[in-house]
Amino acid sequence: MKAHWLHPTEALGRRFIYPDADTQEKIEEEILIRRLSFKVGDIGLLIAENTISELTDMVSICAIPNTADWLLGLTNLRGNLIPVFELKMLLDLSMEQEKKRMLLVLGQGDSAAGIPIDELPTRQTFRVSDKLNSLPALPAAIKDYIPSGYEQTGMLWFNFDHEAFFQALATKIAV
Repeated sequence: MKAHWLHPTEALGRRFIYPDADTQEKIEEEILIRRLSFKVGDIGLLIAENTISELTDMVSICAIPNTADWLLGLTNLRGNLIPVFELKMLLDLSMEQEKKRMLLVLGQGDSAAGIPIDELPTRQTFRVSDKLNSLPALPAAIKDYIPSGYEQTGMLWFNFDHEAFFQALATKIAV
């Protein structure tokens, strides 16, 4: 059976019916936010939308003398030197590791940086209603780079402005 299509003039001339308030609330409740996430200790971080990220094995990292302990050094990623930051140390979190560590690289080119992580990144999906009204206390080193967060099944996930965070760290590297 052939579908009946409206003529464009007829389609554009039709009256639009606005949803009532209850319908609008249901639509807003169903809007989903999808992000790639990773954990640093027990802090769940969400990678910004459209961010280029890469997961690699922990490769050789060359330490840089006279720098902060949380700057592990530089690593070569396809001919590009990128800094590797140990966020667990920077955020005063337990350095225990039970699993093989991997290197999560966020960004590309001159703005790329690596973070060792203990678990594979995962995809998270949130509803608008999962958004936190206010943020809990966060470590001072990262709190200015967490604009918002979500709670889902008892776990808190925070949007992470990694670009601004890495730029700020660049000014604090020397000891």
